[in-house]
Amino acid sequence: MATPIRVFAFSPAFGLPTPGPFALKLLAVLRLLGVEHAVVHEDDTRKGPKRKNPWIEDGGQRIGDTELILEHLRVTRGVDLDAGLDAGQAAIGHALRRTIEEHLHQALEWEMFVDDGGWAHTRELFARLPWPVRPLARVATRRQLARHLWERGLARHTPQEIAWKAGRDVAAIHTLLEHRPWLVADRPTVTDATAFGMLAPMVYGPLPGPVASAARASSPIVAFCGRMRERTGL
Repeated sequence: MATPIRVFAFSPAFGLPTPGPFALKLLAVLRLLGVEHAVVHEDDTRKGPKRKNPWIEDGGQRIGDTELILEHLRVTRGVDLDAGLDAGQAAIGHALRRTIEEHLHQALEWEMFVDDGGWAHTRELFARLPWPVRPLARVATRRQLARHLWERGLARHTPQEIAWKAGRDVAAIHTLLEHRPWLVADRPTVTDATAFGMLAPMVYGPLPGPVASAARASSPIVAFCGRMRERTGL
């Protein structure tokens, strides 16, 4: 019997077991596959092998990045949530994941860390850190994320332009879910776990920005997140 893997994820927040979109994605996949795992709450990303969250320990291996983690599980444990998808479904899923993880994710980070309204809530996530570290971590993290989003291009736009651009991502997901329960197949896939990870902090969290508000206002998206929570227990 394979030993349980250890998943290192941010501490619970926003009514979720972790507010990290990629950790939620990974936990959803593990639950859907029935892979035994233990969650270790770790808020210091510097401890991870890629200095980002989440990461896993599996035996003697430490692996970061959810895409690489899922490939590791496919190779070493023979489990793959996307097994059985045809080429068209796999291609659509890949394109959707890139949209969600490379663009919509930037907008979520902007609304959490750069926008003053979102930061008023996000800054409270640092309250679990000890006092000498807490104020420094808040300042450093916000500054780092703002610089990162500027370098990637999103933060060079006005708030209205960011809302319009990312709002189109939310609208596309809304349209895809209007008449079907899952995004690419008749069952949950990695793409659904990816979408859940990114949308759940918007749907269940307190972020007041227009992108998160658009997700909360979408009945297909809210229903989808509910289905994923019911399936996964998250």
